[in-house]
Amino acid sequence: MAKEISSLKKALEQSFHHLGLQKRLQIEQLTVLWPQIVGPAIAKISSPAQFRTGTLFIDVVDNVWMQELKFQEGELINRVNTALGETWVRRLFFQLARLPLPSPARAPEAAPTPQAVTPLDADQEQALERELASVRDPQLRAVLKDFRRRLLQARPTSSA
Repeated sequence: MAKEISSLKKALEQSFHHLGLQKRLQIEQLTVLWPQIVGPAIAKISSPAQFRTGTLFIDVVDNVWMQELKFQEGELINRVNTALGETWVRRLFFQLARLPLPSPARAPEAAPTPQAVTPLDADQEQALERELASVRDPQLRAVLKDFRRRLLQARPTSSA
């Protein structure tokens, strides 16, 4: 039985190779692997759309995130090629998503360890709001606000 399965596997691999499907299958895996490759934050705002002659087209929710991802292009190309096991992607092309992005397949995550959270006082909350008032993109503002709040909460309180 094991020999038959091994023979079937080999025959399928050869067929995929001869039909040019091996590469397409690996590229299709990017959609499933995207959250692990780029991380959950980037997976929420982007999704691989298509692959053509060394260029991976990526749908992105807005122009602000397109610019941010452009700055990370080299690192993202390295991560994608590492996940594929071959250097197929030479360039990323970021484009505005025409439809809502598909929700990424969630990998099982370890439960985060609960930490003691010190709530911000009213003055800190107001300062945080003023600090981020100029950020127009609501998603980016929410991410930055959450990040800044966590930094403030992680600061040790000084006892006088």
